[in-house]
Order: sequence, then C-alpha cells, then structure tokens
Amino acid sequence: MVKEIPLRLGEKVMPEAPKVLLSNGNYCIPQHYLTYHHTLQSVEAIICDIEYDPRYVVFAAQDLGDIYIQVGVVGHDNYHKKSSQKPNQEKLLFGRKWRVEKELPTSEIIQSVFLAIKKSREHEVRELFKLTLNHSTTTPFNTHIDLPLMAEFYDSKGNDNKSYDSKDNERKGYESKVNNNQECTTEHEAEISTQENINNILEKITYDHSHLSLDDVQQRPNGLWLVDIKVHQTERSTLSEMTDATLYLMLEEISLNTLSRALMQEFVRLSDLQVDKHFSYKGFHRFDPTIDIAEIADLSQQSRKHELAAHFASEFSKTNQQVDLTRIPPVKAGALAQKHKQIIEQFQLQMQ
Repeated sequence: MVKEIPLRLGEKVMPEAPKVLLSNGNYCIPQHYLTYHHTLQSVEAIICDIEYDPRYVVFAAQDLGDIYIQVGVVGHDNYHKKSSQKPNQEKLLFGRKWRVEKELPTSEIIQSVFLAIKKSREHEVRELFKLTLNHSTTTPFNTHIDLPLMAEFYDSKGNDNKSYDSKDNERKGYESKVNNNQECTTEHEAEISTQENINNILEKITYDHSHLSLDDVQQRPNGLWLVDIKVHQTERSTLSEMTDATLYLMLEEISLNTLSRALMQEFVRLSDLQVDKHFSYKGFHRFDPTIDIAEIADLSQQSRKHELAAHFASEFSKTNQQVDLTRIPPVKAGALAQKHKQIIEQFQLQMQ
C-alpha cells in the first residue's frame, strides 16, 4: 500500500490524482497534479528552506491582500558621500517588490526568490562599474539613470552617436589605430597600438574597487577581437567571483563603448553564475551547472510519462484551464488597450 505523501503548506491534491512511482522506488505527486492557494504563512515557510548568502535577506509581506517578496541587501550605499564624521556604514538596502500569485506552484515561488536575488545582485553589480571621463567618475550602467530624459536627449540629437569631436579621444572611445590603416604601417606597430588603446580604456575603469589590466589580445581572421583581461582586487573588493579572475571577451572593435559593454555583460554573467552555484532549496542547488542535465530530463519524464485515467484527465484539463483564466489581466478602455487590440488583431489571437 502506498504511503500518504506529505504536502507543503498551500498545496492540495487534485481529486483522484495519480501517485507516480519514481526510479528510486519512492512515490510522489508531481506539481502538475496539485492545486495551490498560497498564503503569507506558506510563502514564509518556503523562504525558510531557501539558502543563499546571509547578506541577501528575503522578506515576505502582504499589502492589500497581495503577497510579495522583497530582497534586502546588507551593504554600503554606493552613492553615500563619505566623510570622516559619518563613515559609510553597512545597512539594509531594499529592492523592488515581487508579487506572488496565490495560485503559483511552490516551485515557481522558489524560482521567483531565485530571480529576485539575481536581479538584486545585478543591481549592485551595475553600480560597482565606475568610469572616469573628463575628470569625473560615473556609473553609466546603473539602473537609476533617467530613461525619459535619455529618450528626449537622444531624440534631440537625432540619435547621432557618431557626432563626437574627432579630437576627443575619451568620447570617441579610444578607437584602435589598427582600424585605421593609414596610422599603422607594420603588424608589430598595430599590435602595440591595440594594446595601448585597450590599456588607455582600462585605466578609466574600476569594478568593485578592483583594477583591470590587459593580459592578451588577438584578432581572429573574421575580424573579431579576443581580449583577455586580468582583475586585480584590492582590500575594498568584495565580490567572490572576481578572486584571481581573468575575463575572456570577444569584441567586434576596440573602443570604449564596446569594451565597457562587453565587460558589463561578463560581470553580470559571472554574478548570475555565482547565484546559480550557491542558491539552494532544502540543501538542493537546483541551478548549479554541475547538476547533470540528463538526470533532470529523466526525472521530468518520470513525472509525466504515464497514462491518465479518463475521469482524471478531464478534471486535470478543467483545473488547468481555470488557472489560466486567472492569469488574464483585466483590460480597461484607453490608449494601452488600443495598443493591445492592434497586436491581438495583428496575430489573430483568441482571448480565452
């Protein structure tokens, strides 16, 4: 006789749902045979089983009946003006609220926490990239830049990003002399020129109080540049993924813009990978890249590859349809509704 399978808070088994025998000899009820009605209590219980980094504190709260999660980051205010009287002490910095639907499967709530942590960390990572131009240090990849103002500014310029003063090497991106055949007469001179241009750019950049230096650069026959950059941490550096790190970039050209963007893309990738490796639920590191993808696929097949009784198949389909209906947002008359209507008509969509 099959033992009763324990459920988590907020979960309920569909009537007459089958129990599935796994290859390890245990029975389970897969999540697609459950219905959900999560509460603040059940979401808090889920978070209690999640571990990552104690500096990323995951909260659950409720506002006007809606449950949400929010990540608080223990750290320094990156825009705090330091002084000898008021040192920049660590504090809890809060990110955006992530709404949790009551009908979400438990697995998706765990993934929402995972994504919230990733984006909170990325927010910090983007502020740690500092660029010094015209004797001023800025954080051009931070998420607080005024987007409406940028849209108006670039519209007024006609979005002409090539209108820089040819004498202004900083704004022009330290374009490589290798791309100008008139300035480079030999392959050796071209190599030295490229290295100098990259080093000039890297002198303007710091990341997490770390300095960057060129390790190697090569141009492929297809014109792409392979650039290896060493990260030199200081006592103030905090990011573990940057310890003894070498960054391997591929660029279409050597310029301030392309190199900076490639660096930022790599910093975000490494940050995401750090979360992948260390985020766990009940001790299981679901997103760790060392977990065999074939084993994940096998478990998924075991939970789905079986016949459903006719009476349950009907109940299963009906329940899924009801859940899908709860996810359709209400539409009110207005400019946005008209925009959506045009898209629906364009693709000849049917609203359920």
